[in-house]
Amino acid sequence: MLLGFKILLLLVIVGLSAFIGVLISKKYSSRVDELQDLITALELLESRLNYTYDTMSDAFSFVAKHMKSGAKKIFEIASQKLQIEKCLSASDVFNSTVEEERNFLSINQSDAEILKGLSVSLGQVDLESQVKNIRLISRTLLGQLDEAKNEKNKNFRLCRNMGILTGLAIVVILM
Repeated sequence: MLLGFKILLLLVIVGLSAFIGVLISKKYSSRVDELQDLITALELLESRLNYTYDTMSDAFSFVAKHMKSGAKKIFEIASQKLQIEKCLSASDVFNSTVEEERNFLSINQSDAEILKGLSVSLGQVDLESQVKNIRLISRTLLGQLDEAKNEKNKNFRLCRNMGILTGLAIVVILM
C-alpha cells in the first residue's frame, strides 16, 4: 500500500514538472502566433484605412473580428473605449490598451514598445503618414517575428524536455 502511494506520488511529480515544461515552451510558440496575427492585423488595418471611410473605432473592431490569437483583445478593447469615450484620441487609447493587455499576451516588452509606436500617428496625422507608420511597424514586427521563431526553435524542445528531466531528477533524489 505504502509502495503504491509512493510510486503514485513520484509519477505525479514527474507529470507536474513535465506540465510546467510544456507551459513554458508554449509561451515561445504563442509569441510567434501572436506576432504573425499582429502583422496580419496591421495589413488589414492599413487596407481598411486606405479604402474605407471608417472611424478608428470601426476599423479596430473590423480588425479584431479577423484576428485569431489573444492579441485581438488589444483591438477589441481599443474599439470599445473609443466608442464609449468619444473625446479620447485613438493614439492614447491604443497606447494604453497595449500596455494593459501586454501582461496577458506572450509578446515581450520590446514587441509591445514597437506596437506602441503605432499610436504615434493613429488619428493624428494625414492618411498617408498613418499608412507609412503602419508599414514601418509591420516591417519592424517582421524582424521580431524572425527573432521569435529562432527563440522558439532553440528553446521549445529544451524547455519541454527540461521539465521532464527535472521531474525525473526530483524522483531520483526522493528515492
